[in-house]
Amino acid sequence: MNDAWKIDPETKDLCFDDNGLLETVSEDETAVQSVRMTLTAFKGDFDPVPDHGTDYELILGLPTDEDTMDEVIREAIFQESRVAMIDELTINMQNRSAEIRFSGTLNDGEKVSMEVNVGE
Repeated sequence: MNDAWKIDPETKDLCFDDNGLLETVSEDETAVQSVRMTLTAFKGDFDPVPDHGTDYELILGLPTDEDTMDEVIREAIFQESRVAMIDELTINMQNRSAEIRFSGTLNDGEKVSMEVNVGE
């Protein structure tokens, strides 16, 4: 069983049920949450795991090419070992913000997708 505490995708706070107990996510939901958290974290912001996150310093607010953007985002997504394949990836960069749309396949064959907005 692969459980994790549930993190609200908008506020990034832990989620509690009506009884005040921590909510959890299981199985494929943990992989989706992990990818979302990795894409919304800047690499180096989490001291206990300095390699966690996305290396936005290489692409946000800088002139960069599509190959570099693609490589940075793919590296971040594949930090989650349960992602087997990226089926579709769209990155829209504007100044200091990014809109990322991702769909992929997990190791168990389950399809996942999400949209993440980072920056201003």
